[in-house]
Amino acid sequence: MNMPSLQKIKYHFSLLVVLMVSLMFFLSVNAYGYEKEIAPISNAQQVKFKARADDDFLLAADYYAGEKRSGGVIVLHDCKSDRSRYSWLANGLFQQGLHTLVLDLRGYGGSVSSAFSREIIKNNATDIVGYQSEMALLTTYWQDDLIAAYQFLRSKVDKNQGIAIITSGCSSAYGVALAEKILLHAMVMITPKMTYADKERYKNLVDIPSYFITSSHHADSYQVAHELFSWNGSKKSKLQIFKGERYNYHLIAREKQLINDIAHWLDLNVSK
Repeated sequence: MNMPSLQKIKYHFSLLVVLMVSLMFFLSVNAYGYEKEIAPISNAQQVKFKARADDDFLLAADYYAGEKRSGGVIVLHDCKSDRSRYSWLANGLFQQGLHTLVLDLRGYGGSVSSAFSREIIKNNATDIVGYQSEMALLTTYWQDDLIAAYQFLRSKVDKNQGIAIITSGCSSAYGVALAEKILLHAMVMITPKMTYADKERYKNLVDIPSYFITSSHHADSYQVAHELFSWNGSKKSKLQIFKGERYNYHLIAREKQLINDIAHWLDLNVSK
């Protein structure tokens, strides 16, 4: 092919760009065994802290420093992704002035080790029962991990300001577990996935202002959100239902209006 040298350079550069983009997409989905967002987190400080004083395991998170007179929010990812998928939401909370901590749950993202890794569990599993058993053991650490996350954020937020939590999918049950031990000022549940026992535990809490977000055709979370919203006695609580079947971060990703609404609602409930 007799192509002028300049055209050859442009051709090879374009080919290189395509290959790099393809490689980044492959790594984002396959290397982790779950979905991972590739997006710059310009407003965040990457932090690590111990789960417990007697535990050397380090939890990884992104911390967005808010305004002095603003409250704080802990953001939990769902069980099919990691914290990177919620950077869009975290940036929206930061823009509202809220102190925001986006946590990688133990076994996900940056919160991994040879002993605690969803990817290793998945690769070593020989059947679904074994996988579920190992994952159940892993998640027993999450309650203490969330208390450590709360304590980290509490150290950053003025003592007169409140702290809330945002959960997604399976992490909703662990948000309830944290609320049983710590006074949370508000909760946001995105397409909550909860068992009967989890729902009963929520109903035994004081009436925490709660914002439920779900899709009309995502049957499980729709039922949970509707039931718990009806049960909750706080006049500040809110239920928003969207058409379709999107769930978890898919429901809020890049939806600026919804993210702004979540941020504004939280600010009203945690900042004084």
